[in-house]
Amino acid sequence: MNKETREAVADWLIVVGAVVLFASLFLTWSHQFSRLFLLTFGSSDLLRGVPRNPTAWQVYSAADVVLALLAIALTAVAMVGSRSMRIAAAAAGAIALGFTLHALFSPPTNGANVFHAAYNVPQYASPGATPGAGETVAILGLLLGLGGLALSFTAD
Repeated sequence: MNKETREAVADWLIVVGAVVLFASLFLTWSHQFSRLFLLTFGSSDLLRGVPRNPTAWQVYSAADVVLALLAIALTAVAMVGSRSMRIAAAAAGAIALGFTLHALFSPPTNGANVFHAAYNVPQYASPGATPGAGETVAILGLLLGLGGLALSFTAD
C-alpha cells in the first residue's frame, strides 16, 4: 500500500471512529437497576426521576463533554492534523479508552442504595448497575480512531 492510500485509509478510520464515539454518547451507558431491584423498589418515590437506562449525557457531568470534544478533535486531526497534533490525539484517545474500559467494568450509577427494612438485620439494597451498549460502542470508536492514528504514523 502506497503512502497516499495509507493516509486516506488512516484519515477515514479516524473519522469513522470519531463518529462512532460521538454516537455512543446517545446510547445507554448504564442499566441503573437490576430486574430484582426494580421488582422490589420500582414503585418507590425514592427512584422517581432517576433514569433507568441513562445515556452518557445523563450519567456524566463532564466526561461526556470531554468524549464529545475528543470526537470533534479526532475529526479535525484527520482533516488537517500535523504529526504533533496526531500524537496528542493518540494520547487523549488512550486516556479515553482507559476511562471507557473502567466504565465498562464498573458501570456508572447514581449511587442510590435503598434501605430494605424487611430484613431482620437492617441493610441497604444495591441497585445492581450493569453496563449498557454505549461503553462497547465507544470502545469500538476509540479503537478505530487509535488504529487510524497508528496507521497515519506509518505514512509519515
